[in-house]
Amino acid sequence: MSETTTVHGPDELLAVLPYQLGYHPTRSVVVVALDRRRRVHFTARVDLPPEDHVVETVEALLGPVRRELDGPVLLLGYEDEPHASDPLLLALLEALESHGAEVADVAVVRGGRRYSPVCERVCCPPEGVPLPDPHAVPAVAELVARGLAPLADRSAVDGLVAPDAEQASAVGAWLPLPALDRRSRRGSARVRREAVRAWALVLARPEAVGRRRHEPTPEVLARAVEGLRDIGLRDALIAWVAPGVVPRGLLDAVVVALLERHLPRWAGMGTWAHVDREVEGRRELLERLLALARAVPDERPDDAAAVCTTAAQLAWQLGDGALARAALERALRVEPGYRLARLLSGVVEHGLRPETLTRAGEAAPGAGRLRRAG
Repeated sequence: MSETTTVHGPDELLAVLPYQLGYHPTRSVVVVALDRRRRVHFTARVDLPPEDHVVETVEALLGPVRRELDGPVLLLGYEDEPHASDPLLLALLEALESHGAEVADVAVVRGGRRYSPVCERVCCPPEGVPLPDPHAVPAVAELVARGLAPLADRSAVDGLVAPDAEQASAVGAWLPLPALDRRSRRGSARVRREAVRAWALVLARPEAVGRRRHEPTPEVLARAVEGLRDIGLRDALIAWVAPGVVPRGLLDAVVVALLERHLPRWAGMGTWAHVDREVEGRRELLERLLALARAVPDERPDDAAAVCTTAAQLAWQLGDGALARAALERALRVEPGYRLARLLSGVVEHGLRPETLTRAGEAAPGAGRLRRAG
């Protein structure tokens, strides 16, 4: 969010949290880490696990939470049945406190009321506390005025990267079969130029999209997708739309020159250095990549995986873990062996921030040889 939103107390935070996550959580535990100024610094959500998987779920969460720890932590459970979230909440509480973390509150949301599994004072009656109508919360009104609205649930996030049958069929008809079209794999200059020109249309500045300009045709979209078969071009495009993910010095110099000659530079694209997630236009840029992902059929698994992984890179840079996961899950479902999706999935699973990885990569001995080493 590019502006600060102020909330007062746990009930207002619960009302605002779906806007932070991008969807309404259900059957989940959410960990909210605050910084020393009591601002939301890090948010992680997991599905409620079976009771015999609670320990491993806690271990999976502890790594990223402890790494991001800079202040108090809030533990929030969302459940349909009474006490369904208690095992994970209480295990997390014990683990965090044993590591010296300050757990400011533990709350459970069920049936429009807030409960506490650890507090028995008058502020947390056994019958729970009714949550306020979101429309009555000033912070929610601010977010709605900015055009933000959370999706219904986590499955709705998956729909943002799922193929659109009609459009995917049209684009798929223009995509050459990889086995019959080796040009992209060789990275021929002509194929690269065609792909970059297609990407220039896909990524055109918002003000360039008017009544005189139509959305890219299925043929143009297919050329853009086909270009991602060229690994050198794919990596450079990821670095273009998500600056800072891949250092410029590790990219193919010829491809970089081609992108700098033809591609637009709005929303921080093409700066080659880390861009703050709040830079204007970044979310719209992500929408462009998601639309392209929906235009690729699952029947072209390599192509679908490439586009979904590219979108996931930008989503993760923007702090949208749910969307990054959804894109990566589709990529690995259609093509389990797609290496970049597997690598990024591990990054997301461990909650590693993109800027941290970039700094580590630039500082590593022999970083300039990484490209040649594959």
